[in-house]
Amino acid sequence: MKNQTYEEFYLKYRKISKAYAYGILHDWNMADDVSQDVLYKMYNMRKGLNVDNEKMMYSLIRRSSVNKAMDYKKKSSSRHEFVCTEDISEILEVQRSVDAEEVILRKEKKESMYMVLERFREEQPLNYEILIQVKYLDIPVEIVAEEFGLTKSGVNNRIYKAKRWLKEEFRKVYE
Repeated sequence: MKNQTYEEFYLKYRKISKAYAYGILHDWNMADDVSQDVLYKMYNMRKGLNVDNEKMMYSLIRRSSVNKAMDYKKKSSSRHEFVCTEDISEILEVQRSVDAEEVILRKEKKESMYMVLERFREEQPLNYEILIQVKYLDIPVEIVAEEFGLTKSGVNNRIYKAKRWLKEEFRKVYE
């Protein structure tokens, strides 16, 4: 495993790194930058790491991504100024001409969804973490079960309960 190329290493771990960075930064482009930085440094350090230990690598990359994202957030150099060209200006004008009521409703719906997810994260942090890792980051159930000290069926049961809880909460919001 120590002979793998950077591309193989990057493709294997980029999803988890990028997702955790996005959780801090709320910007996919910056999260992508963070994940590239983290994975490049990890790849260069691979001789000193046990890259065969999946659980350890996922934990190390997750922690490094969160720390790097927090550093990016603190740095003033990460804030960029953008200049609009004519093409971008035209696109922005088209977007501004959308019905105001529709925009407000879309924002309210988005905020409601965010509030439900935040409440779920606060009330059930373990189920939230398991659901995100298995369904969003596509980490195999076996690895997640090992990481949290659960059985495979225990992880699947927590995912089922989490989905059911979210469905009930979203139904309350939208009905």
